[in-house]
Amino acid sequence: MTEVNSGGMCAPHLLNRRQAMQIGVGLFGLNLPQLLQAKKSGAKESGKQDISCIFIFLAGGPSHFETFDPKPEAPAEIRGPWKPIDTNVPGIQICEKLPLLAQRMDKVAVIRSWQGKSGSHSTGSQHVTSGFKPVGKQYFPNFGCLVSALYGSRVPGMPAHLGIPVAARYTDPPGYLGTAYSAFDLKGDPSKPEMELGGLNLSKVRFENRLEMLSQLENLSRLQEIQNSQFESVDKFTEEAIAMLTSGAMQKAINLEEESVQTRERYGDNIYGRRVLLGRRLIEAGARFVTINQAVQGGLFGNAKTNGTWDNHGWLFDSMMTFSKPPADLPKGKRWHSYAGPGNVPQLDMSLSALLDDLEERGLLDTTLVVAMGEFGRTPKINATAGRDHYPNAGSVLMAGGPVQRGTVIGATDRKGSLPSTRPWRPEDFATSIYHALGIDAHQTYFPRLARPTPVAAGEIIDGLF
Repeated sequence: MTEVNSGGMCAPHLLNRRQAMQIGVGLFGLNLPQLLQAKKSGAKESGKQDISCIFIFLAGGPSHFETFDPKPEAPAEIRGPWKPIDTNVPGIQICEKLPLLAQRMDKVAVIRSWQGKSGSHSTGSQHVTSGFKPVGKQYFPNFGCLVSALYGSRVPGMPAHLGIPVAARYTDPPGYLGTAYSAFDLKGDPSKPEMELGGLNLSKVRFENRLEMLSQLENLSRLQEIQNSQFESVDKFTEEAIAMLTSGAMQKAINLEEESVQTRERYGDNIYGRRVLLGRRLIEAGARFVTINQAVQGGLFGNAKTNGTWDNHGWLFDSMMTFSKPPADLPKGKRWHSYAGPGNVPQLDMSLSALLDDLEERGLLDTTLVVAMGEFGRTPKINATAGRDHYPNAGSVLMAGGPVQRGTVIGATDRKGSLPSTRPWRPEDFATSIYHALGIDAHQTYFPRLARPTPVAAGEIIDGLF
């Protein structure tokens, strides 16, 4: 591996603002060193395809049994009540509750031998979204944040990395890169006139009055709260905000009314379907990396005003399908929050299927990597409350698009779904594979704020994935 040092540096108090910005990593560690800047330029000149990514994070940890790795031969307390169904790829079966995806398995690869290292939401989430298990309070950047740092924006007015509604659950997305490389989050219902765009509480209908919105930048509390030592974060945020407000790219991308009613219904005409549709529109408009936290809110986990979850410790088979009414055996004292739309499994089936079709129809699937995964799988044995608990020892991941081999299953778990029966592929390997698909040499090293040279990722490319 090539190691690059940033060279000598002066004391901070001897530098003016511009000098400090130029030295960057040698002083503050906010910018990547010359190697990666050269990599950025070289990638554009190499003639390689410019690959984007839609990363669908199934926060809370989906059950591999009830999605892509059913175990019909296991005992009843493991296999559960749902059965497998055939797909349009001979020999591949998935859960019967995913009938739409079953007819699109020729477009995807399923990795069934995923294995993590932590059953904690926070540690597990950080591990799978960065490829590094956090050390104490030292966080590593999520994929989109590092892609943003390496490549920057592709289109003026369209940030490189966006989160819908946020870039990550349970983690600090930019990690050691600092807040300059935070994702540009899009919060709210994409169909409503009011959305929060990257910390700006702005209305879509007010995009026409851009001068008025630009004047708001001087008084943004977000800017006032940032310390002087973090001036690059201020500069980068202000630059992106001004570019966004003076360009029509974002305004056009968030206008879902441009889509036909038929298209919107294919994704699911609800906030969760609209988020995935918005992700496709952002990629089409020039975003490099879009992270979608796709988890339906309801049941035992809130009132639809906060982020949802796949964390089904109880009543899994009821709540994975619908939150419209509480289970008959819900104990007294447990509050159930009703949501009339589809639950996590049918919503994923609908929106992910529509996304794959849409990308293919628009000629974008070959240049858009799609990843759907959570922070861990679920326990083989169904618990006393008809749920499954945290389980990092086994899980499944779906990938599609870009250079991914289609219509394939990689790896397997044992008869009980408890451990990989083939070579396990860990978060480090998924990180390396994702960066590889995006044209980034994951094994190059650099000096961020850490004391030692750090690779972009520390795993291996998954065999048979590309």
